[in-house]
Amino acid sequence: MLPSWEEPESRSLGADLAEQLLDQRVIVLGGRLDDAAANRAAAQLLLLSRRSGRTPIELNLACPEAELSAALALADTVELAAPPVHAVIRGTLAGAAIAVLCAAEERAAPRHALLVLSMPRTSAEGTAAQLANLAEHYERQVTRLRDTIVATSGRSAEDVTKDLENGRVLSGEEAFEYGLVNRLL
Repeated sequence: MLPSWEEPESRSLGADLAEQLLDQRVIVLGGRLDDAAANRAAAQLLLLSRRSGRTPIELNLACPEAELSAALALADTVELAAPPVHAVIRGTLAGAAIAVLCAAEERAAPRHALLVLSMPRTSAEGTAAQLANLAEHYERQVTRLRDTIVATSGRSAEDVTKDLENGRVLSGEEAFEYGLVNRLL
């Protein structure tokens, strides 16, 4: 009789890894930042906020796409977390996900990281009145994103608006000079 080996289920392996990271007060957020991902990360932040008092939480970010409302909601949770949140960019961070970075007390990036300042995409359906209301709400959210970047970077609102509209791409070093990160790895 030959011994057999079975591949462990990827779900249980992933769950075990996530649990081990949570035990180390590390949250990993990668891929598209949508409502589900933001809610999962917010729940993890709230859970860790209740554990170990003021021990910092490390939030690793690699989100090349982000929904505006999800990113702003997660940024609110980061700001409300009792312990300090230290964000670390891993890979690419783009669009509205930059609001999550800006909400962290400490913001770090390796030199090769990419930050893309870009206007969040949106689409909507409905009546003319509904679309007008949605457009107004979107403009308020974009203004909030811009103001968050302005407050973090110290740049003017006009400069940040121009950079968002033009899709400015920053390396980790350029993001440090811009004021979006306060530590290079």
